Amino acid sequence: MTAELPTIAAAARGYRDGTLSPVDVTALCLERIERYDGALHCYHAVFAEEAMAAARAAEQALGRGEDLGPLHGIPVALKDVFYWKGRKTTSNSRVMLHFEADEDAGAIDRLKQGGAVLLGQLNTYEFTFGGRPSTEPPFPPALNPWDTGRITGGSSSGSGAAVAAGLCLGALGTDAGGSIRLPAAFCGIAGLKPTIGRVSAFGDMPLTYSFDCVGPMAWTSEDAAIMLQALAGYDARDPMSADVAVPDYLAGLEDGVAGLRVGLIRHFYTDDFASPPEIVRAIDGVAETLAGLGAEIEEVSVSPLIDWHAVGRVLVPAEAFAIHEERLQTSWEEYGRLARNRLMLGSLFRAVDYIQAQRRRTELLAELEAVLAGCDVVVTTGMMTPAPPLDDTEPFPFIDVPTIGIPFNLTAHPCHVVRAGFFADGTPIGAQIAARHWDEATVLRTAHAFERAACLNDRRPPLDG
Repeated sequence: MTAELPTIAAAARGYRDGTLSPVDVTALCLERIERYDGALHCYHAVFAEEAMAAARAAEQALGRGEDLGPLHGIPVALKDVFYWKGRKTTSNSRVMLHFEADEDAGAIDRLKQGGAVLLGQLNTYEFTFGGRPSTEPPFPPALNPWDTGRITGGSSSGSGAAVAAGLCLGALGTDAGGSIRLPAAFCGIAGLKPTIGRVSAFGDMPLTYSFDCVGPMAWTSEDAAIMLQALAGYDARDPMSADVAVPDYLAGLEDGVAGLRVGLIRHFYTDDFASPPEIVRAIDGVAETLAGLGAEIEEVSVSPLIDWHAVGRVLVPAEAFAIHEERLQTSWEEYGRLARNRLMLGSLFRAVDYIQAQRRRTELLAELEAVLAGCDVVVTTGMMTPAPPLDDTEPFPFIDVPTIGIPFNLTAHPCHVVRAGFFADGTPIGAQIAARHWDEATVLRTAHAFERAACLNDRRPPLDG
């Protein structure tokens, strides 16, 4: 087979027309892991023998006509926060180095049911608290394959880097404040935070009680749609899971955006925060490209980004501290200082602060719902600045730069990052596309149309210099 890494969609087609095989594609991923991951630190653990056995089983099953769907035989990897029976789940913390669950997470159940080949466990920030990576946890931080002197974004750091570097065809991430979408933006891939409740969060080590969301990360939006098809569905073990119908995400993917109403939230990256001109041009360019495809573009406004940011900066640390309070009391020294300090911020909020933040959250939700009553999707930036340098030691970076992912966590709307352009140094720029609750299909259709028209996904990171 060719040494070129296929997308999930291309591999699925190749398996069925005989031009590709699960064994060869899985072997290629493992070869790339062996070649590149020593420098990138995407993986905590690689299960090569088990992956090859699963690939051989998938190849044989497909040969017999036993087809479990488009993920059958596709090599994917998992952020190391998901319960995986027979494996340690560490969340990159010394506190959890010896933890082993007695059952699989809901998302792993779904991937196995779809026939996916599971390559291994991917890097994360300690206990998934984003901001900046740290060298104190047991596994070193994942590096950005576009520029190894920059961070990958947190906390699905290994997932973003591994997909971008071609060390897997797709990956699982989690998102409580942008932790799928920021790595997707910094690493130039597609990353979807579904509507909360669309994908089971059972067996995902939580950062928060009301924001955590599981979603796919892949090279293209088409690949993300394929992964979401396998992942979506009700799970009674997850109290946030919703028993709602799952549509066919691939059925309308090629329908285009003609007549679609697109709201551009431009003030987030121009007035509320002065993002670099390259980001402004790239995100404005997404709207222009969609307009050229027949979409109707309207600039829309909601409350300033700092309002959304402030609410998130109360709710997320408060909920995170509630989860970790007892463990912090008994295992203080086992936490890295960076994660420990971030978690301890949550101890400073009063009940009245939390309640007022929830009240403001409801108001902000109503604002976005009003915008989406007149728009099919909204578009804004997926990043406020270029990916920061790896040696940035600011312990609370979110104080200086507002969190662009948090608005769609507060409102629970589905939101997807797509590659929107590049900085002069060759590192990628990401845009966010969001839609009404449960309408991931329109988000993915819009993103897919943009990707096809913009032709930005052909460029891969320069791993060999």
